[in-house]
Amino acid sequence: MKNKFVFLLASLIFCCSSNVFAQTSKEPADQKYKLLATTKTSTMQKEMDEVSAQGYRILVGSPTSGSEMAVFLSREGTVEAPFKYKLLATTRTGTMQKELNEAAEGGFRLIPSTMIAKAQLLGSVEIVMIMERPPQVSKQYEYKLLATSRTSTLQKEVTEAQTAGFVIVGMVSRGEHMVVMEKEKNSTP
Repeated sequence: MKNKFVFLLASLIFCCSSNVFAQTSKEPADQKYKLLATTKTSTMQKEMDEVSAQGYRILVGSPTSGSEMAVFLSREGTVEAPFKYKLLATTRTGTMQKELNEAAEGGFRLIPSTMIAKAQLLGSVEIVMIMERPPQVSKQYEYKLLATSRTSTLQKEVTEAQTAGFVIVGMVSRGEHMVVMEKEKNSTP
């Protein structure tokens, strides 16, 4: 009798807990915001692709603690015509400048609120930026990345780029200040 009671109690607990798990693992259809967080940039790219295909659009990104980064998305797009994303990550400033402009050639535009200086497990700080391509690209942009630890140099370089038609869209620091400037392609100052 005691064994039968223990078995019945264990079965009841298992059924209740599996039901609770099933309810919490399902995402409500009206969920407006979605949080993605990971330490690996390759994982973040994969998750952004999956979630954007469900109609979500990136709002903001941030480092959390240590080497983790987080991105919040909002259900603003559509499944039929989702926004596309490209995550850029490097420790080299020159590489980031090149990747920004290559992605811009494909119709992507920087989301300034996603510029992150992310600590890596071994050593240097990685710069992460996310670019977005809307379902229909109407404008293309080009980018200029300025990086220096001297603020007087940065002021001079920003002024020169501004004269060439660029505007500041974001800044991130990691021992040096990095300013990203953009201008509409084929526009004149």
